[in-house]
Amino acid sequence: MEKKIKRVYIAGILSRGHGYYSKNTAINYIIAQRELTKWGLKALQAGFIPFVPAWDYHLWWVLEEGEYITEAMIKRYSKSWLEVCDAVVLTPGWQKSKGTLAEIKRAEELGIPVFESLDELIKATKEDNENRT
Repeated sequence: MEKKIKRVYIAGILSRGHGYYSKNTAINYIIAQRELTKWGLKALQAGFIPFVPAWDYHLWWVLEEGEYITEAMIKRYSKSWLEVCDAVVLTPGWQKSKGTLAEIKRAEELGIPVFESLDELIKATKEDNENRT
């Protein structure tokens, strides 16, 4: 790897659909947020600076009456962060996510490496650091 990896985009499925964890779609979404957050925490603890798209729900907490956020705004926000990250890490179940598939395509267009697990990223960066010394 030519560039040291610091900023990591945590990609994965958020809309798991009816019945994945629960019969309630909202509960599925909350659990999916929790799972992506866990991966973001693991990346942080491993020394990376993670961006977790699932954290965008915080924006809704502070909206004033009459304010709004559109899906297009959220996608633009996440895509902008993806484009400045040094790597993408995929979380379990990513294959079922249309959004994650689009993020992988964009990362590949930009030459951003995509790792199928955090362990794979850690191994690659460890090997890269060893090769630099």
